[in-house]
Amino acid sequence: MKLSRQFPLNALRVFEAAARHMSFTRAGEELGMTQTAVSYQIKLLEENIGEPLFLRSPRQIALTQNGERLLPKVSEGFGLLAEAVANVRQSGNEVLEIHSAPTFASQWLARHLGSFQLQHPKIAVRLVRGGKMTDFARDGADISIRWGSGPGRVSPAFPSSPWIFHL
Repeated sequence: MKLSRQFPLNALRVFEAAARHMSFTRAGEELGMTQTAVSYQIKLLEENIGEPLFLRSPRQIALTQNGERLLPKVSEGFGLLAEAVANVRQSGNEVLEIHSAPTFASQWLARHLGSFQLQHPKIAVRLVRGGKMTDFARDGADISIRWGSGPGRVSPAFPSSPWIFHL
């Protein structure tokens, strides 16, 4: 059996909203759907499960015993999915990689990174010391700090920024 037939995620999402609001209309408003579309998704889910989930009466719905048993687990499942996605989104932004000339990194920057990390405890800082120019497209650096003589040029990673320069 296809996974989409086993776990109709969209219908489960609609069920959770309708059960939480105890209203197909308010669930539809939250999800950007019409009341008719919500009702249709609930009907598909009930057919998939083989049991009614709501008792319908004019202008009012109520959960059946099956709906009451299903709701906490569906809510928990969507909560876990939201948490997993949030964790993955955060993990992409947790490391700040700074490339710097060795002298500047040792003499000044390293001493000041502690206060930054106290203010931003979820961001790890990776300090790469070296003398070569940083290639932002290849090296994975977020920031490059250089000092020297020669023609200045704007970083290709931030072509319109007046603040990021290679000197």
